[in-house]
Amino acid sequence: MVRDAHYRAKLAHRARGLHDVDLRVAGVTAEIDARLARGDIVRILELGCGYGTALLELRARYGTRVELHGMNRVYDDGNADILARNAADRRIFDAVPDGARELPTIAYGDIADGLPFADGYFDVVYSQVAWLYFGRKIDVLRETIRVLGGDGLAKIDADELKPGLPPEYARLVEIWKGATLMPFADYLARHAMTLAEAPEGHYIRVNKVASFGTDLEPVFEIDLATINPNWDGIKCVYRLQPDPSSPARDPPAADDRGT
Repeated sequence: MVRDAHYRAKLAHRARGLHDVDLRVAGVTAEIDARLARGDIVRILELGCGYGTALLELRARYGTRVELHGMNRVYDDGNADILARNAADRRIFDAVPDGARELPTIAYGDIADGLPFADGYFDVVYSQVAWLYFGRKIDVLRETIRVLGGDGLAKIDADELKPGLPPEYARLVEIWKGATLMPFADYLARHAMTLAEAPEGHYIRVNKVASFGTDLEPVFEIDLATINPNWDGIKCVYRLQPDPSSPARDPPAADDRGT
């Protein structure tokens, strides 16, 4: 069981609710409403759900019309006991019938290693705040794409540049084409995805694009806290691979001067 002092110390960071979701990845509830209007149960996944406030509020709002799942890295980041305590402390279920108080299902692990869900399972995937802590960020997006249904949509809170960091480290996804830096937004656009604007910052609007990331080679990543404990984020650097359909260039002529 998580100690009370630890639980309360992490509330500000791990207990953000639907209001915060709308600030960082605008329109999640509108997307759910539109899908529910078609008469289907909507399957929803929050990546880095923490104490599950947003998921609990979705349960209170939609009841059993939604199937709710969360993903945390480790058990103490947020589990069923913590979610139940959080719901009680915030009185989220006070006006909810007993039969509609089912807690979201929480899974654990490194998302980049793979999500424990079938291909095409989810209608809506979202994440707030957690992006900067993800390692192997392109793998995280590829796993997100894998579990999206054919018309599924994901919204991942992710600024192009992390505010408050030195310029050398503010770009948490760095893609190089030879000696040229390709802005992350430009790479997303190549794969029919966008870096969209939210009331607070930007988010990645993720579509079902299987080719995304297949042309990138990881170079290295660094946890910025190992440089300065006051810096947050994992910086991931990639190299764009040549397009195999592009004509190969002839190698430069040998220079025999000085031989």
